[in-house]
Amino acid sequence: MTRRKRLGNGFRASTAPPDATVINNFPGQYPTEDWMVFYWTVDAQGRLADRSVTLQFPRGYAAACPEVSLGEPGCIYRVRRWGLACYPSILSQIDFDPAPLVTGDRERFPGGEDQELLHIYLHATHFDLPGYFIIADQVYPLLLFDPSGTLKGSWQWGPTYLGALAWQVSGGKLDVDFELMRTEAPWLYQRVASDLLRALREGKEAGNDDQPF
Repeated sequence: MTRRKRLGNGFRASTAPPDATVINNFPGQYPTEDWMVFYWTVDAQGRLADRSVTLQFPRGYAAACPEVSLGEPGCIYRVRRWGLACYPSILSQIDFDPAPLVTGDRERFPGGEDQELLHIYLHATHFDLPGYFIIADQVYPLLLFDPSGTLKGSWQWGPTYLGALAWQVSGGKLDVDFELMRTEAPWLYQRVASDLLRALREGKEAGNDDQPF
């Protein structure tokens, strides 16, 4: 599937420090439990690397998420270039109280308390991950484990490895997943991967380092 359109928030850069090992958007603000996420990144030269970090979810999140098998998303809502989004609606099933986090700051939240509460729920369950471009496909899946080591989420539906390369080579203008090509014509998939890597690295050598985000 190919989409040529204005690419928005899903392709912004991650704000997580490259050397971060624990991610918590509200450190010290509520009781937490430590989850582990294992994933793959693609750097600005197209090189793959596997990563893992600890994610601190509000305490009780694990009990509300059922165990899954590989290939089932579970509590994962989406994976983006910047990281991982889990379902904020699960917070309504546990003893999560956002009230102490509300600041009433109208400059940051001109929409009032409702806007700030939405911000809190999203940032308690959405995590920027270390890495230039996070990917998650059938070859390089993202796996999410709760504190007991039980698989609670897996994601294989993009962004894909070739999608990350295409996005970089096109200067952030092209969103292509290549999954049909990977399954129907693997030889062509490998050729496209080689061509995109070569184009990306030749562009870097020529000094074309402009990035859209």
